[in-house]
Amino acid sequence: MAEDKNNQLHSVKKEDGSESLGNDERNAKPDAQIFDSLFFQKVSRLRVAIARKSTLSYQGRRKTSYKGNSAEFSDFREYLPGDDLRRIDWNVYARLDKPYIREYMEEREGAVNLFLDLSASMGFWGKDVLSKQLAGAVAVAALSNLDRISLSLIEEDRLSQLRLSGGKNNCKRALKILEDAKMSGNGDLAQAIRHVPYLPAGISILVSDFMQESFLEKGEELCRYLKYRGQKVILMQILAKEEQVIEEFGTYELLDAEGAYESVRISLDEKTVSGYEKELAAFLKQVQRIAENSGADHYLCSTKDGFERILTQTLRMLWA
Repeated sequence: MAEDKNNQLHSVKKEDGSESLGNDERNAKPDAQIFDSLFFQKVSRLRVAIARKSTLSYQGRRKTSYKGNSAEFSDFREYLPGDDLRRIDWNVYARLDKPYIREYMEEREGAVNLFLDLSASMGFWGKDVLSKQLAGAVAVAALSNLDRISLSLIEEDRLSQLRLSGGKNNCKRALKILEDAKMSGNGDLAQAIRHVPYLPAGISILVSDFMQESFLEKGEELCRYLKYRGQKVILMQILAKEEQVIEEFGTYELLDAEGAYESVRISLDEKTVSGYEKELAAFLKQVQRIAENSGADHYLCSTKDGFERILTQTLRMLWA
């Protein structure tokens, strides 16, 4: 984090004109397929853990505290005027000489609100592919288990929102939208999410590198706001191996991926790299502190670990 820019400098050009420290290839190549049949097989068996009881009126596979007509018995209660006489348990009535109603747990849909940061800093060193894979895994896991998802793509301080009902038919639609998404420009998660028009109670997952000054300043407030809106908040932080481990030395010109700062000329030596590592550690602690202070969960997902390992180990607490 040269000059305290929160690690937003990504495009790197070596002064002698040789190959850069980290190439400027943003986003996956057009012909590169992120989601295939093997991907679907891996993630469709997963189920997003939504502890919060749903208040949606749609039927699904999650047990709620609302009493309904599903097959799973819940409890007895005394008969009240107006209750359906067909629900009286006559065996209990014969023993107690008093009418009681059998109640059942009603199954309702869970709600998954998924926010994907499309700012330019997310388009380097495979972060775009990993973030789309993780967002896709959540989407497929939710839809395959008849949950509803709200998929929001955040560009600048705006978001485009797509709401999908549960069912495997919508999985391909969600994955197609994610595959086509491009990372470019600036991003402002805090501003965009504060103005989301539709947010059913459930779980909100933010997929980003969180390399935004606005998030570091307002992230805690944002997470508390989401919690107030009935959300279990999860911060899924995406980092590249190249952002965590500096392996090359020399003189470089650093270019801000999102165009907010002027280029910076820097000589990478042991002292500079050591300073960078300290700044990076401080940045990660700050994001972790935002999560802890607001009651959110924080997962650090790095390209050095790979998608499968992150899915089964780093995010193991995310799945029911």
